[in-house]
Amino acid sequence: MFDLLSKNDMVNTMDKAMTVASRRMTLVASNLANIDTPEYRTRDFPFHETLQAILNNECGQPLPIARTNPMHLCGIEDKGLPFSSVDQVCSAYERNDGNDVKLDKETMKLMQTRGSFSQAALFTQSAIRRVFTAIREGAK
Repeated sequence: MFDLLSKNDMVNTMDKAMTVASRRMTLVASNLANIDTPEYRTRDFPFHETLQAILNNECGQPLPIARTNPMHLCGIEDKGLPFSSVDQVCSAYERNDGNDVKLDKETMKLMQTRGSFSQAALFTQSAIRRVFTAIREGAK
C-alpha cells in the first residue's frame, strides 16, 4: 500500500512547524506559570531561527537538543528536531523578588506562536483535503 501522507513534503514540513510551535507554547506557558516565583528567569528559544534550521537541514541528520537540567522538558517528545538550547532571556525588567517575567510580553509571544501553529494546521488540512479529493475522484 502506498502511503500518501508520509511522502507529502507539505504535511511533513507543517508537522515540524507545529511541533516547534507547540514546544515554544509549552515554554511560554511555563514562564507564565512561574510569574510569581521569586528568582525565576524567563526562558525562551528563537522560534523562527529554530524553524529555519529545521527546514534548511538537508542531510536529514537531527541536530542535538540541549537540556540544562534532566528534569526540564519532561514528557515532551523531541521527534529528533533541532531545538536550540533553552536560554534565559536577558531582560532589563526585574522585580524586587528577582523575577523577570512580564505578563504582556509572554502573552504576546504565546499569541504569535499560536498563530504560527494555526497557520501550519490550516496548510496541513489543505494538503490532506487535496489527497482526499484525489482519492475520491479516482474512485469514481
